[in-house]
Amino acid sequence: MAGDSKIFGMIKNGVLLLCFSTAALLAFAPPALPQGEVLVDRIIARVNEKIITQRQFDLRKQQLRDSLARHYSGAELDSQYQAQVKDLLSDMISQDVLVDKAQDDNISVDADVVQRLDQLRKQYGLASIQDLENEVEKAGLIWEDYQEDIRKELLQQRVIEREVGSRINVTQAEARKYFEQHKSDFAQPAGVELAEVQISTDKWGAADAAQRAKAALASIQSGAKWNDVVKKYSDGPKKDSGGDVGFFPNGSLLPPIQKAIQNLDSGDTSQVILLSSAYIIVKVLEERSPGPPQYDEVADEAEQAVYNEKMRPALQVYLRALRSESCIRLQPGFVDAEFPGAGNGCGAAEAGGE
Repeated sequence: MAGDSKIFGMIKNGVLLLCFSTAALLAFAPPALPQGEVLVDRIIARVNEKIITQRQFDLRKQQLRDSLARHYSGAELDSQYQAQVKDLLSDMISQDVLVDKAQDDNISVDADVVQRLDQLRKQYGLASIQDLENEVEKAGLIWEDYQEDIRKELLQQRVIEREVGSRINVTQAEARKYFEQHKSDFAQPAGVELAEVQISTDKWGAADAAQRAKAALASIQSGAKWNDVVKKYSDGPKKDSGGDVGFFPNGSLLPPIQKAIQNLDSGDTSQVILLSSAYIIVKVLEERSPGPPQYDEVADEAEQAVYNEKMRPALQVYLRALRSESCIRLQPGFVDAEFPGAGNGCGAAEAGGE
């Protein structure tokens, strides 16, 4: 489940989403060194033909801390960091052995890389792949490395899905039992899930944006399909997914939006709403009451939770087996904390570093 400190941040739809996904790397540039400090690079681990350097390890540690700092601070941040950083080198080794497995099996994800880049472009509201490249480089990253990280991430996901996930089955009875035992985990606040048509005044100018908003509303009121209107008129980043902008607890919406939807039922759409830089039309997708939901409302989430529970031990078994076939050598002072003693596929005489 989300927040796991091992090599995955979340298991979803049979695929592990790795802790440091490439999409997240746009959120921060590589950390700067303290004044006067010189970065000395060296090899700290060899995984088959791959190497892990001190610089790569230190960058990952900083990325881990930056990620945790979005949710914690002070002593709690230090505690979370210390709990998770001990397994970081093991995570990096796991990622390398998975990529090697994919390459040994001649798995290709070239088309998937192109698709993922386009998804990221849409996610960040960018007009072209060149714009995405520009944003990546503004964040202090190298475009070629960024694409390679995506390729490796997809290769790992493909191996795990094929070798582990495909062998895991979850029955409805298991999912329902999990729900009954964890009802409080599924509790939700009162609120609404919304979709939007967003028309930018910066892009169109105030007058033209107003006209486009009126035309969009007229189309909706005349019976046009919501998704078609979103695709035709919206400038929002979610236009390719029906404009779904997610769930908003009561009290979290901007006052103009809250006022516009206060008398709407699920499935209803608002009038045109003027915000600071856009005209929007919102649709109420779902109204939620507080407290535990009915099982049918969260059946998919319950099934996913059971899948996650089954995946963790199965993945650990698979990774240990994969390590036993791999040549993993660590420099003195570094340990594979999750799998001590694994990775002697190169022969005992070579284990233990250079």
